[in-house]
Formats: sequence, C-alpha cells, structure tokens
Amino acid sequence: MSAYRAIIFDLGKVVFDLSEDRAFQSWANSSGRSLHDIKSKFAYDEVPEIFETAEISATQFRSIISSRLDIHLSDADFDKGWCDIYLDKYDGIDNLLIDLKGNYKLVALTNTNIIHATVWPLRFAGTLSHFEKIFSSHEIAARKPDAKAFKIVLDYLQCKPAEVIFLDDNADNIHGADELGIETILVTSQEKMRAELKTKGLMI
Repeated sequence: MSAYRAIIFDLGKVVFDLSEDRAFQSWANSSGRSLHDIKSKFAYDEVPEIFETAEISATQFRSIISSRLDIHLSDADFDKGWCDIYLDKYDGIDNLLIDLKGNYKLVALTNTNIIHATVWPLRFAGTLSHFEKIFSSHEIAARKPDAKAFKIVLDYLQCKPAEVIFLDDNADNIHGADELGIETILVTSQEKMRAELKTKGLMI
C-alpha cells in the first residue's frame, strides 16, 4: 500500500509541451526583427518572475519587455506571441491522471501569469479537469521554488510533506520541494516519469 496521499504536478513540460522559441519567432515576425535578435535580448530574470506573482501588471510587463527587445507591437500582437508557446498535451497523460486520481488527490502547481492564463486553461481544459485544484503563481502570489508556494498547496491538501509527491521538469523547483521534505520526481521524459512513479510504489 502506498504511503502517499497526494500528487502535485507541474504543468508545462510535464502535462503539456511548450516552446519559448515560438514566442520569440512570433514577436520577430510581427516586428520585422530577426529571431536571433529577439532571443538574445530576452532574459528569464526578475521581470518574468515578478509578473508570475502579479507584482507587476500586464501593461507594465509588456512595456518592460518591449523596451528590452526594442519592439513596438500592439497588445494583441504581443500577447499572441507570448501565448504562442503552447504545443500539445503529452500522449497518454489523460489516462495516467485518470488512473492516479482514483487513489490519490491530484493538484497542479504552475508558475504562470495573467496573460498566459488566458490560453492554457481553455486549451487544455479536458486534461486539467482531472485535477482537484490548480494553483497558479499569479493567483496565490507565490512561485516555485519558494517555500510559500508549496506550503499553500500542502495546507490545501491537509497532508504532511512526506505524504506528497511533486513532479516538475525544473531542477530548482525540485530542490525547493526537497527542502520541505516533499518526495520529488524530476521529469525528463514521460517514460521515465511513469517508471519513477511505479518505483515509488504508486498504484497506476
């Protein structure tokens, strides 16, 4: 019998695929700049991070990023590019989630923002319906790997850290969960993820 009561899933690169390069290409196409120029000037630093905790508005985010990239786009073109990162859900993920939710509480914890959140909840609505609750960083004002984000989820689950498994493709996020005593799986492929779930004794 598994000792685990709940599983926390990351979304991007765990439940569905995405590619940041698609955003850069869209912005390049809309602005007439080169993909290399756009990509070289974009940085995943504190600006996207504080946008993911709603510390700055969508208007402020567009302005800062557009200034950095030296592009002048309409809000619609900017948002279209920023949201063009989403690809398809992974094969078999629905069946996996259906099997798991018969035995465990399933929730998701994702670092996201108010612009992206206009797209992925609708595009992947069927798959996301398998989760009891989805915690989005911009709504809870906390993002992985900060302890606050995980504690919010643990409080909701009413579980001890040792009773929970967290899956994420980002090593920093995994480390943040590890420090709280949460069991973790670093997702590098769907096949390996499933194998590790079975290794940990989960009933799939």
